[in-house]
Amino acid sequence: MFIVPAVMTAILYWAVKFEDRLSTFFSFYFILMLMVQAASSLGYFLSSVFNSETAAVAFTPIINLPLNLLGGYMISLINIF
Repeated sequence: MFIVPAVMTAILYWAVKFEDRLSTFFSFYFILMLMVQAASSLGYFLSSVFNSETAAVAFTPIINLPLNLLGGYMISLINIF
């Protein structure tokens, strides 16, 4: 869970053309690593709560939808430009 975010950061950070500072690179990696850890722990939690895979897959959007809506990812188009 540490290597995949490192490879993704190494490719994505320079492709998006973020700042050329090492501290910004490592803070981006740290945030991405924490997101991978949180997603994995949510998957482990849901797999331990439900007995069948279909029940866990059916219940996952009910958990993820409020997290995505209230997580700060959604911004208006005016704020993008």
